[in-house]
Parts: sequence; C-alpha cells; structure tokens
Amino acid sequence: MAKREDHLKQGANVSPLESAIAGSFSGAISRAITAPLDTIKIRLQLQTSDYKAYQGVNSTVKSILRNEGIYGFWKGNVPAEIMYILYGAVQFTSYSVLNKLLSELEEKRQFKLNRSLHSLIIGSGAGISSTLVTYPFDLLRTRLAANTHGFLSLAPTIKNIYHQDGLRGFFIGMNPAILSVASTTGLMFWSYDIARTYSTKYQNIPFIEGVCGFFAGATAKGITFPLDTLRKRVQMKKHNTTSLISNTTTILRNEGLFGLYKGFGISVLKTAPTSAISLFIYEYSITKLRTF
Repeated sequence: MAKREDHLKQGANVSPLESAIAGSFSGAISRAITAPLDTIKIRLQLQTSDYKAYQGVNSTVKSILRNEGIYGFWKGNVPAEIMYILYGAVQFTSYSVLNKLLSELEEKRQFKLNRSLHSLIIGSGAGISSTLVTYPFDLLRTRLAANTHGFLSLAPTIKNIYHQDGLRGFFIGMNPAILSVASTTGLMFWSYDIARTYSTKYQNIPFIEGVCGFFAGATAKGITFPLDTLRKRVQMKKHNTTSLISNTTTILRNEGLFGLYKGFGISVLKTAPTSAISLFIYEYSITKLRTF
C-alpha cells in the first residue's frame, strides 16, 4: 500500500481551489457530527456565579432534553454550518497559500524554519484569516445556542443586534476571538505536524490523519481554553462596551480561576473529534480530488 501524502506539511503543493473545496467539505461534515457537543459546551461556558442552571455535562444534557427537546442540541446550527463551511474553506485555503509563500521565502532568503514552527506560524495566520471572514456567524451561533426559551429565529436575531449596535454589533468580542482562534489554530497545526512526523511508520493505518488530528485538537484546546470562554462571555453582552481585561477580571473576581475553564471537559470532547474529522476529511478530499 502506497504511503499517503501529508498535504499540510511544510512546502506541500496544494492549490487554493483544492484547499477551498476540501476545506468546505471538512467544515460541513465536522460541524454536522459535533453540533450537540458544541451546544453543551456553550451552555456551560456561559454560566455565572449568579446563574447556575447546568451542573455538569449530564445535568446539562438532561435539562436540554427536558426543556427543549432533542432539537435543542442543534440550536444555532444554521449560522454554525455556514460558519464552519466558510471557516474550513478560508482556513485551509489561507494555510496552503501561506505555506507556499513562506516556503518560497525560506528558499529565496536561504533559511529553513523548523517544520513545527513553520506550521505554527502559518496556522496562526490561517486562524486570523478565517476568523475575520466568519466572525458574525460565530456570534450568531453563540446567541442562538445560548437561548434556553424556545427557538430564536435567525432573521430577528440579526435585526436585534443591528438595532442595538449597528454593524459593529456583529463583531462584539472580536479581539478575544482573534487571539483565541489564532492561538488555537496555530497550535493545532503545530501539534498535528508533530504527530504526523512521529507517526511516519504508521502512515498506512486507516484514519491515521484523524488520530493525529485528535491529538492536535486536544493539545490546542487544552492550552487556549480560557480565551474561548472569554470570547463566549463577550459575545453575549448586549452592547459593545466590554474589553478582554475587564471580562477576565470580572470572572476571576466572581468565579475564581475555575471560571475560565467552565465547560472544559466537554470542549475537549468536542474539539478533539472535530479536529480529527476535519483534518481527516481535508486530507481525504484532496486525495480524491486529484483522482478526477
């Protein structure tokens, strides 16, 4: 059996069109499978010391089922699916473009970055690019998924945000989002590269890309989780009057250090499989596209 190619390695030659198509498939499939875990994670992250409706994963699942039914796990899924499709396309396309540009710069300037450092740099750039394009959908997803009273419609939610804060309202929490996503994405590609490097002798094992992706997702989320919590808290503010520092201070004062890690367990359970599915589908899609 031929060794499968790593399409994310340093200097890999993947066209923007290939990356966009494969990234779109990757985002759509990974979101569809892991949406319920994302809803549970958001509910846990948004709890404060004054309002504790959910006391862990089991009680959260039971509460959603009891009060909102099975479809409650897919609240906010429309903007989330749009976000993940766009995010996957932009993330992997920008990664392949930046990968090529940085590799050419290294060759032109006659220097060579460590493979993992190379992946960390361009992964962070890919995270920033995808966040800038998809952030309004992320905010809408959070608002819809956090609602516990029936189902909010997408159009009225958009109108409400625009009425309160104008276009700026769709970018509330952008600063912690960019910091969070850039860090998480960079660390994900960094740890994925390390995993692929050390798993060379296992390349013919089915789903090896997914195994490496699972490790990458868990590693990245474990390091950057507090930033994700801050992003979700800021996104729920009704007006664009908050800052990263003030929100951090408020959480630490009222909820302690643990407040920054609410929903951490379910987040890792959601992020690791999402990364596994996303990276596997991307690599698989590129391979299949090249057979046509």
